[in-house]
Amino acid sequence: MEYSEEEIISLALENNEDARNIIYDKYKYIVEIMLRKYNKASFSLGIDLSELEQEAFYAFSDALNSYRDDKNAKLSTFITLCIDRRLKKIIRKYSGEKAKLLNNTFSLDYDYDEEGSTLKDYISDEQKNDPLLNLTNEENYEELISKIKKSLSDSEYEIFKFIINEFDYITIAELTNRNPKQVDNTIQRIKHKIRDIIRSN
Repeated sequence: MEYSEEEIISLALENNEDARNIIYDKYKYIVEIMLRKYNKASFSLGIDLSELEQEAFYAFSDALNSYRDDKNAKLSTFITLCIDRRLKKIIRKYSGEKAKLLNNTFSLDYDYDEEGSTLKDYISDEQKNDPLLNLTNEENYEELISKIKKSLSDSEYEIFKFIINEFDYITIAELTNRNPKQVDNTIQRIKHKIRDIIRSN
């Protein structure tokens, strides 16, 4: 007997194992799409892709458990939103942990990626007299980060942590649910504040 999608969803919501398996098979492509979306972010933060995949399937299961067929959103849309929300949460957690580790361990001249980019590269423009270029290895990184944190708003500091973890403004916009132009403007404000801090030293 053939069931309509609405009937399969209703059975799945009643914890019918066969119906849930049908839903998993039909919509598992969403997991693959979301993993591709955050592949670069997970790589830069050193997150094992299998861990991210596991979290995505947890979110998939949670979506099935909390979905109600009287919702305005289609099941596929609801699953996508739940997975996206969970993966963003994981990436924010890792970004915060990595930023904390960098704050306590590395200098401004530490190479943060394979291309040899440093914090100075991320927060400075390529200007000849940029005060950031005058910083030395002896600069107290932890003290600088502390001053930066005090000068930034909560939303600016959230974006700053993504900046020093190698995220471009488009990815930051996706992860923080902001408009890319808004993120770009925030990054420019962050740069100006950091330069002011360094000039005042």
